[in-house]
Amino acid sequence: MQGYILKITPLKEEDLIVKVLTPNAIHTLYRFYGARHSTINLGYKIDFEIEYTLGNMPKLRRITHLGYSWLKILPKALLWQQFITLLASHLEGIERIDPFYFELLQKMAKKLTKQDAKRVLVESYIELLRFEGRLHDSFECFVCEAPIQENPVLVRAFLSAHGSCIPKRSFDKKKIAYLMRSGDGQFLEDEEIEALWQIVQEGL
Repeated sequence: MQGYILKITPLKEEDLIVKVLTPNAIHTLYRFYGARHSTINLGYKIDFEIEYTLGNMPKLRRITHLGYSWLKILPKALLWQQFITLLASHLEGIERIDPFYFELLQKMAKKLTKQDAKRVLVESYIELLRFEGRLHDSFECFVCEAPIQENPVLVRAFLSAHGSCIPKRSFDKKKIAYLMRSGDGQFLEDEEIEALWQIVQEGL
């Protein structure tokens, strides 16, 4: 079985509780003596087995790290882990899950090999919002509900607002419309991607 490590909780005597996202489920598993075995870390893709014991939490066994070359590039690895942490919080309390989330991480991991990390994360967030039915691309102010004619302000979940309703940084309307329609941020400058990433970090 393969999956991505969403969360690691240290316990006494170096044991761990590990949450792993697989195509159809989020497994909560116990790992004995974590420090004495191969290193695992947040965001790692692993091949593993689950050992079920009556009355106890299932155990994480026979772990193989399925690494990506970009994990050796610290800035990319840290951004990946930030997104994984956000995703773990977003999916908190869910056990059975749509394959979309596993497939999204698969695509993101592949893109990170060659593409800028923050662009990959922002574009992937658009894909997540669209899948969950939360992508609001009509440019209507969520505060006053009136159409937005000028450049919009964006807040958490990329909701649009008038600058007069929410006094924050605005974005080029044409560029944001293209991003939301196509999921492609190619026309956005680096500083615009940085500003969008800051919004993503507020929570998925």
